[in-house]
Amino acid sequence: MESSDRLLVIDDQQELCDYMVEVAHGLGFETQAVTHAQAFREAYLQFNPTVVVLDLQMPNVDGIELLRYLGSQRSRAQVLVASGMDQRVLHTADQVGQSLGLNMLGALQKPFMLSDLESVLQKAKQQRSALAEADLQRALNNHELLVYYQPKARLIEGQWKIEGVEALARWHHPQFGFIPPPEFIDLAEATGQIRLLTEQIIEQCFQQIAQWIAAGHSLQMSINLSARLLNDRQFPDYLTSLAAQYAVPAQMITFEVTETAVMADPDASMDVLTRIRLKNFGLSIDDFGTGYASLKQLYQMPFSELKVDMSFVRDVCQRPEARIMVETMVMLAHKLGMTACAEGVETPAVLEFLKRAGCDHVQGYLVGRPMPSQELLPAVAAWNGQLTKNHAA
Repeated sequence: MESSDRLLVIDDQQELCDYMVEVAHGLGFETQAVTHAQAFREAYLQFNPTVVVLDLQMPNVDGIELLRYLGSQRSRAQVLVASGMDQRVLHTADQVGQSLGLNMLGALQKPFMLSDLESVLQKAKQQRSALAEADLQRALNNHELLVYYQPKARLIEGQWKIEGVEALARWHHPQFGFIPPPEFIDLAEATGQIRLLTEQIIEQCFQQIAQWIAAGHSLQMSINLSARLLNDRQFPDYLTSLAAQYAVPAQMITFEVTETAVMADPDASMDVLTRIRLKNFGLSIDDFGTGYASLKQLYQMPFSELKVDMSFVRDVCQRPEARIMVETMVMLAHKLGMTACAEGVETPAVLEFLKRAGCDHVQGYLVGRPMPSQELLPAVAAWNGQLTKNHAA
């Protein structure tokens, strides 16, 4: 019988790969082990691992690059980092993985004991089997899901000023720790709990905006919508009543949907999305360029923003094709009367390119990572204050 637990190892030491494979086999895992990055990417796509063990130090690639790759793939695998580096480096790498939305198992310092490796792999099997509908239902009943906010900057007179945020759901399980969003969102969709999950997240967002307004802060907010809500014709009315309840102007909220979500049922989506726009909320097509929407669908749907996927944005300084794609998508958005937002901005060079390309909004770790509400306003003040200081100079 084929195992549902699959371990993928990448380490430049073949003997260590063989050792981990042997241990994992003894625990009932299917296994694959590779020693270089390209083989890792190919194996990840073909093998679909449930657990990944990766070395932080290898000749031609480092573990952080591989964590970024897993993040870009929205990996649901549990990830363990291993290295001979000191504990501070291991801890930081683990935090980087969490910030990328990965399900981090922790870190092992080389050389590690057999018992340590077995313990971690057993934990991975237990976590994977134990997370179920009842866990999510309890989390929703107890309001365990929280909202983190990632800053979003707008280009104003040649300066990138933070004027908005994207709301992102986070769940810290009392037993399993951080649960990656794709994992619990997929579970919510599969078990029919996505409506309740979405309502809890949206209500937190409206409450937060109302608090910011009361404190004299005006931040636009983007909120993600599941494909399963786009055929619910009562959903636009729910949003209107919630905005009235919290006295939040609809113009301050933009709802994001992916290309794939729109294409699941285009006719129903057009009905619901048009009504959302008629109620003065914004609409953004997310991850543009990676799904299945045609240009016809793009101009037929009432979007106000086009989000350029990070897979294009991150490559603009290395690949001319990526630069052409991003410039074209920005131009397309503007020609269709939409604004353009670039995701995954991590370096000043990328930010400068997007300024030259005329992109309207940006978000990414360079501007700010997702953070709880109590950390957001100081981060926004620090970023925008620095702009004011530079302008005055």
